[in-house]
Amino acid sequence: MNKQKKPYFSSALWPGIVLGILSVIPIVNYVNLICCLWVIAGGVLSSLIFKQEFGDITPGQGAITGLIAGIVGAFVQAIGVGVLWYFFHENYLSNLYEIVSSAEFDIATQEMMAEVITNQWLMIAGSLIGGIMIYSVFALFGGLIGAAIFRKKKSSLSSESETKESEIEE
Repeated sequence: MNKQKKPYFSSALWPGIVLGILSVIPIVNYVNLICCLWVIAGGVLSSLIFKQEFGDITPGQGAITGLIAGIVGAFVQAIGVGVLWYFFHENYLSNLYEIVSSAEFDIATQEMMAEVITNQWLMIAGSLIGGIMIYSVFALFGGLIGAAIFRKKKSSLSSESETKESEIEE
């Protein structure tokens, strides 16, 4: 029984890119507030692409493609955060300063929060770490859901006929 390794990355690349982009676009990214919907959709899409490329998908394969799509999406989202921060950080920072100053934090906490929101690399790193932790889990569930939806259903009659065919071939 010679099983060929299936390239999960090729099935997960585009769904990961799409979920990362949709998760960083302002206003569109609010859909993720509904149980990480874009991320789950990326996992489901990766399962669909895997099934279209290889004919069938198991729950394990769906989980792997979803996991990879989530990790790719986290990297794309972190890059998007860096790009948005570069172009819009003055507006973003002024709004965050208002929020931080209006909240009743002590001076040390306000200074720490100001350091984090003014440092582009800390924003990117925080986005990447948080994205990997959250996106990988939810996209994995999306991959499992997609595998359950798109998996070929085998009836008992077809499995009996496959068994008889394999016995004849031997």
